[in-house]
Amino acid sequence: MGDYLYNIPNATSGLDAVVIQTFDTFPFMGALILLFVYLVVFLGGVTRQLTRNGTADYSAWSLISAVATLMVSLILSINSGYIQLDWLLIVVSLNIMSALWFFLDKKPSEI
Repeated sequence: MGDYLYNIPNATSGLDAVVIQTFDTFPFMGALILLFVYLVVFLGGVTRQLTRNGTADYSAWSLISAVATLMVSLILSINSGYIQLDWLLIVVSLNIMSALWFFLDKKPSEI
C-alpha cells in the first residue's frame, strides 16, 4: 500500500542530485528541453518576422535556433547525467545542416 509510482528525489546532497535523478527517471527530458528551445526560438522568430515584414527567412531562423539549442546543450553537457553524448552530436549536426542551408540559400532579392 505504501508503494508509489514516483519516488521523490533525495535533496540532501544538493540540487544537482535532484536534477540527475529526475533525468535518470525520465531519460528523454534532456531531448525534450532541447526540442522546446529549438521550437520556441524558430517558431517565435518566424512568426514575429512574418507579422512585421510579411515574409520570413526560414534558413536564418533555423540557424539562430540551432545555435541557441547548441548553447543549451553545451550547458547541459557540463555535468555528466544531464544529456547523452548522442544528443549533443545530433545538435552539432543540426547546426552544420542549418549553416549549410543558410549559406547556400539564395533569396529572390539577391539574384
